[in-house]
Amino acid sequence: MGKPSLLYVSPMGPVRSGISDYSEILAAALKKKFDITIYIDNYEMNNSNLATQCKVVKHGCDQIDFSSYDYIIYNIGNNPYFHEYIYETCLQYPGMIILHDFILYYLFVGYYQSRGTLYSKVFQEEGMENFFKIKMAVKDNHINLLEQKNLAERFSFNNELIKSKNKIMVHSWYSYNKLLDSGFVDKENVAKINMIPQIDKEAKIVPKEYLMSKYHIPPNTMIISSFGYIAPTKMNHSICEVVKKISAEIEQKVCYVMVGEGIYVDSYVDGRLVIKTGYVDLDEFNSFIEYSDIIINLRYPSMGETSGAMLRILQKGKACIINDGGWFSELPETCVIKVCLDKLNEELTDRLLYYIRNPQYRERIEECAKEYIKKEYDSEDIVNQIKDFLFRD
Repeated sequence: MGKPSLLYVSPMGPVRSGISDYSEILAAALKKKFDITIYIDNYEMNNSNLATQCKVVKHGCDQIDFSSYDYIIYNIGNNPYFHEYIYETCLQYPGMIILHDFILYYLFVGYYQSRGTLYSKVFQEEGMENFFKIKMAVKDNHINLLEQKNLAERFSFNNELIKSKNKIMVHSWYSYNKLLDSGFVDKENVAKINMIPQIDKEAKIVPKEYLMSKYHIPPNTMIISSFGYIAPTKMNHSICEVVKKISAEIEQKVCYVMVGEGIYVDSYVDGRLVIKTGYVDLDEFNSFIEYSDIIINLRYPSMGETSGAMLRILQKGKACIINDGGWFSELPETCVIKVCLDKLNEELTDRLLYYIRNPQYRERIEECAKEYIKKEYDSEDIVNQIKDFLFRD
């Protein structure tokens, strides 16, 4: 008897998305259990091995008989440019959604705004109160709703998706409980399954000397780093200020490296104390984690997302400073260093100075992180849990 057929719907590389990176690893692991067809938008996949081993079909180009597949998995994130076709398809042909962000404000607004039906859809799915709030926000401020970060945390705009006939899989108890609290979904149709480890056995490490030279990172420097898109939600400005402060208080040379793209703190970048790499490929991304001494991964407000970068950091066994909130709150305090946002600069300064001056405590955190990943994030177990959830009636 052959393997069951699975249509796997997701952005893939070259799309610059953490979900693309995640999906390439998960799809490769699911191949052991399923005969996979990958459904992408209209572009050529970067991952030639996966493209060769799986059938690939493209949105808008290929005729697809959705009923011919035993199972369908949809990856849904909060980016309308990457997930519009997936959102539309999962509402028409229900399967199982991997919900990467609990808040879908940008996806919902982008999808329906481009179709000229946003306000009627907000009224239909989110109620009169939210309809009037959105209308007033536009009227008072003459704003583009996709550019309003403050509105995203107020309006989750996920009711339509939650009420659809799809099963929903999430990676955190935060999102799991939020789904159940909505009252729109039955418990048997929701599962919390950990994210599959994000660094596979074939991952390459770029030589340190080459990487440091390429990005002009001074030698004999303690590397403090952050990963992912540089945005106000990552609070990079506070990290820049704290690193500048502590560099004047200690003899150890330090350098804050922001591994990612985004312009909002470019005024802090001096090429010496604060460096921005811009977009890097996965090999360089993983290598920067490997060579970092301390990592700072802050996020507020949370969109209910699980951080692929954070999982990579834990896999590498790196001391990482985070804040409570969303999935981060679920990480044991034995394997991360937590700070309070109410006193962020003060606590971040104290924690950094302490762990710079006491490397033995960093090492203890690092060992605990490796043990936590080994215990809770076994790839084979995770694939079997996904399979069992798909098979569940």
